[in-house]
Amino acid sequence: MSTGSQGEGPRYYPSGPSTGQYAQYPQNPYPHGGPQGGPPPNTPSGDAPQSGQYAYSPYSQDPAPAAEEPRQVRRPATMIGALVLLVLSAVPFLVFGVLGLFVPISQDMFPPELGLDAMLTQYNVSFDQFLQAVRLLLALVAVLALVYIGMAVAAFAGKSWGRIATTALTVLFCGFLLLNLGGGASSLVVLAPVVLAVVGVVLMFLRPSAEWFAARR
Repeated sequence: MSTGSQGEGPRYYPSGPSTGQYAQYPQNPYPHGGPQGGPPPNTPSGDAPQSGQYAYSPYSQDPAPAAEEPRQVRRPATMIGALVLLVLSAVPFLVFGVLGLFVPISQDMFPPELGLDAMLTQYNVSFDQFLQAVRLLLALVAVLALVYIGMAVAAFAGKSWGRIATTALTVLFCGFLLLNLGGGASSLVVLAPVVLAVVGVVLMFLRPSAEWFAARR
């Protein structure tokens, strides 16, 4: 390739068998950017890449949206009332069961109309064996009362299974007490916890309570 006089553009040499050379492409007439060291003439100065900026990439991922905080649902007053009533209904059985394990019990403490002596003779059971059976039964009553309170607390904390378990235990306990309900003043003592437990369960299924359980799922 030969050069012309200063200021002329690049020249081309035709290829062919007469010259034995290949066609040559023009070289950049401004290898150092442009006249006076500036940007090339065909490149606007505003289009030059700026430092500190990144080109858009179609493969870049958008930042993940921030996770929304769980909405706090206020506990309704019906749930507070339900917990109070359910605990009150179980406290007498808990106290009675615990006291029965530690308080000394003698045969004279049982009224004669119960016919305890005749029953022990009929079944050939000593009073000590009878007392052991009674203490075991009282321990079971105390444990069941604790379980009942625990299920009521779980329901108060918003656990649906706690509400279901409390309802099932209430049906079983109330059914057992009503079937073995006697007459006199003792029946009133038994009916009071039954009424408290039933009202407490009903409060857990009222509309405010039901909406609160549904919102916590």
